[in-house]
Amino acid sequence: MRGDFNMALSAQPTEVSDFHNCWARRILVILGAAALCACSAMKLGYQQGDRLAYWWIDNYVDVSAAQEPLTREAIARFFAWHRKAQLPEIASLLQEAKADVRQPVTPAKVAHFQDASQELARRSFEQAMPDMADLLLTLTPDQIARMEKKFAEGNAKYRKKFLNADPAEREEARFDKVMEYARLVYGGFSPEQEKEIRVKVGPVVQNAEARYAERVARQQEWIKMVRFVQATQPPKAQVIDLLRRFREYWQNPPARHAASHEAGNSAGIALTVAIANLTTPQQKAHAQDRFQKWIDDTHALMREKEKPPVQSAAAS
Repeated sequence: MRGDFNMALSAQPTEVSDFHNCWARRILVILGAAALCACSAMKLGYQQGDRLAYWWIDNYVDVSAAQEPLTREAIARFFAWHRKAQLPEIASLLQEAKADVRQPVTPAKVAHFQDASQELARRSFEQAMPDMADLLLTLTPDQIARMEKKFAEGNAKYRKKFLNADPAEREEARFDKVMEYARLVYGGFSPEQEKEIRVKVGPVVQNAEARYAERVARQQEWIKMVRFVQATQPPKAQVIDLLRRFREYWQNPPARHAASHEAGNSAGIALTVAIANLTTPQQKAHAQDRFQKWIDDTHALMREKEKPPVQSAAAS
């Protein structure tokens, strides 16, 4: 289910989004199913999205018996909204990407799809905030400690894979991830093409330390907010305001991270453009076919009826 919605929409592979490992963003990725558009099992994944969302949240906070019904109901509400409000927009963007994929790609075109995916994420976050606030107000110190532990485990895995002390290993890990996305959209690549892409991956790898620092800073901001809510139990409206501020922090990082954030984004766009413009007509045709399958799946999902909340095993 891993993937990058912007990559899928623009028909280009991009670097892994470091913020996918942040709790708030991961909820959006799962609940909003944005990343599923870059998955070969998109339709199946979306249909199981409510179960995946609950599993992920439970993995991070160990949902209590009292929290479970409200959490499952919130997930069902979100998917009902997303199916009506965002799947049509996703289908439209995929259609646009399919039409553009045979044309030369420019940084402006990639940025257009990136902006579109970020706007979808913003509205998804806005929709989810009231239910997220309810959950945050019920979290216990033990649940927050578990969340921190999960962050630390994820960061350790990230460092091992993408911040290896051996520069060659670090580059290979990023190259493999880039090619995973590239092959998903365009199919196979020749050795000559892969050689060119490997050279273009360099600037992305060089910014790895800064991206990791930004990732950790976002996690720390999230934990700081969650601890404040747990300790002070403010009114729900105030929690929603805190979540809104966190969303702005996520999409518009503060000055101390803005330069590295922009450098990483520019490197990712440049890599996207380079890969797209070295593909052959056959690879572009493969991408068009891939987009059409995603479009068909999206339309099929839009026609499906809403599902009631998934019941726990204990309740069934």
